[in-house]
Amino acid sequence: MRHLDYFFGIPVLHLCSLFRRRSLRPENPQRIGLLFNPALGDTLLASAAVEDVRALYPNARLIVFVTKANAVAAQLLPGVDAIEILPITRPLRAIAVLRQARLDMLLDFTAWQRTTAIYSMLSRAQFTMGFERARQHRHIGYEHTVPHRSDCHELENLRRFTQVLGAKAPHDPRLQIPSNTSSRHLLYPGQRYIVFHAWASGSKSWMREWPTERWIELVQRLKSPSRVFLLTGSPADESRCDALFQTLRNQGATVRILIGREGLAAIAGTLMQAEMLISVNTGILHLGAILGVPTIALNGPTSAARWGAVGRCAVNVAPGDGSGAYLDLGFEYRGRTENVMAKITVDQVLEAVHTLLPDSAAHAERARESQREQESLASDSATSVELPANESQGQEAAATSA
Repeated sequence: MRHLDYFFGIPVLHLCSLFRRRSLRPENPQRIGLLFNPALGDTLLASAAVEDVRALYPNARLIVFVTKANAVAAQLLPGVDAIEILPITRPLRAIAVLRQARLDMLLDFTAWQRTTAIYSMLSRAQFTMGFERARQHRHIGYEHTVPHRSDCHELENLRRFTQVLGAKAPHDPRLQIPSNTSSRHLLYPGQRYIVFHAWASGSKSWMREWPTERWIELVQRLKSPSRVFLLTGSPADESRCDALFQTLRNQGATVRILIGREGLAAIAGTLMQAEMLISVNTGILHLGAILGVPTIALNGPTSAARWGAVGRCAVNVAPGDGSGAYLDLGFEYRGRTENVMAKITVDQVLEAVHTLLPDSAAHAERARESQREQESLASDSATSVELPANESQGQEAAATSA
C-alpha cells in the first residue's frame, strides 16, 4: 500500500494541483476537519493538537476523520464534536465524505502519506494545511505547509503545526476516559498490578518485541505474594498471551490476562488502577504514559527520540550498545533482520522499575483513592434513587442476564 501511495500518489498530486484554486485561511472557521496518522499511539499523542485547535477556535465544530484502525483511540480525544470514518482505500467515497462535511478548514497532521494530501486537495475545504516532509512530495496538496522534522519527537512536530496556526501555549497530551471503565473482575483490593504488553502490531512487528524468555526472567525477579502480573493484548495476541500465562503460572507467579475486547476505554481504566506498565513501543504504551501511569517503554528499532513514551512518569529503555533507533516514519527497515530488542537486558528494565517505584507507589494510592470515591458515589446514587417496582425488576433481570 505504501509503494502504491508513492508511485501513484505523486503524479496524481501534481495533476490535481494544476486545477486547484488557492485561498486564504479563514479568520473564524466554523467547521474544522482533522486528519491524523492512523496508528493508535499517533492518534493518542495528537490529543495535544486537538486541544490546541480547540483553544484557538472555541466555537468551531471539530470533526476528526479516522480509519477503522484508530476510531477507538479517537473516542478518547477531548474537545471533539464528531468522529467520521474515512474509507482511506476507497478514494471516491473518501472524497465524498470530506465534501459532505462542508469544511472551512482541513488540517492534515499525517506525516508522509500522499493519499491524504490528495484527499485534502479534493475535499473542497476552503483552506487546507499539512506537513511538508523531505522526499515525500506531498506539500503541493495544501494551501499552507509546515516542515515535518526527523530530529525531534512527533509531539514536537504536532506542536509546531499548531503554533503556525497561532497556538501560544501548547497543551500536553490528555485523554478523556469515561468513569467506571476498568475491567473490575480483574481487580482485587490489596493486590498490586504490573501490566505487561509484550506484543507489537503492524509490519515486521516481531522486530519490535522483547524475547519471551526476558519477560519470564523479569517476572521471576519481580514477583511477590501480593503482586499480580496482568498480560494485555489484542484478540490476535490471545494465543501468545495464553502460552505466556501458562509458563508464568507454572513458575509460581500470579497472572491474569486482559484481551482488549471491551474497548480501549476499558483498558485505560484498568491501566489507571495499575502499579506500573511495561510495554513494547505500541499504542498501549502511549495510552499508559499519557494517563500518568508509571510506564517503561522498550524501544528497539523504534527511535525513543522520535516515538518514545511521553509523560511525567515515563522511562524509555533502549539497547545499551546504541543499536536500533532507526525507525523514523515507521517503515525504514531497509533489509535489516537483526532483532535489536534482544539487546535490552532484564537488568536495564529492573533499573527503570526501581527508578519509578516512588511514582508507582504514589500512583497506586491515587488509583485506590479514586476507586473508593467512585464506589462511594455509586453507593450514594443507589441508595438515594428509588425506582418504580417494574423498572427495578427490569434492571435486576438485565443484571442477572449480563
